Amino acid sequence: MNRPLTAIAAIFLVAVAACGPSDKPKAATSQTANSVSRSSKATRTASSPKASSSSTAKQGKPSIGEDRKKAASILENEDQDFRDFLAKGVKATGTAEFTAWYQKAIVGLDMKQTAFSKADAYFTADNEPTDVLEKWRSDNGEANSKITQYAMDGTSPDAPNAKTRRDAAAALSALEQADRDAEKLASGK
Repeated sequence: MNRPLTAIAAIFLVAVAACGPSDKPKAATSQTANSVSRSSKATRTASSPKASSSSTAKQGKPSIGEDRKKAASILENEDQDFRDFLAKGVKATGTAEFTAWYQKAIVGLDMKQTAFSKADAYFTADNEPTDVLEKWRSDNGEANSKITQYAMDGTSPDAPNAKTRRDAAAALSALEQADRDAEKLASGK
């Protein structure tokens, strides 16, 4: 069977399953979704990290353990970038510099999820730790949301105040959780 046709058929099956309640057991729906993920990832070109990392150990390239560590490093760097950005905002709150910081914060820090995409590229459909990657994306997204909330609350004439301190603490807490997610990714647990 033609690969593009197989991918289209698999996508159709997932779309049908997602449209509403089904008489199929959940395991069958998950299996269909997994096959779509595998088939669409299998069609990637050989030059992408996703397509080539399954054979990396055989060719003298980094092992999956090394790939996990590299992916985790990308995620941890993103978390640190968020911390640094928040620290600049905390420092600027109540000053004229806050407006410029606010304009960057209010649109979101990583709307394209570039760190997630770069980390995800180290894995194939067969070895991708989807749960931990999605958990990191959720926790990092929560931090992004709290930093945006800090920016909005920081416009108050009495800022910095209790609200901004809570926002900053919540952002840092979400980033700590995101770092733990990245550590799980690196360790393979």
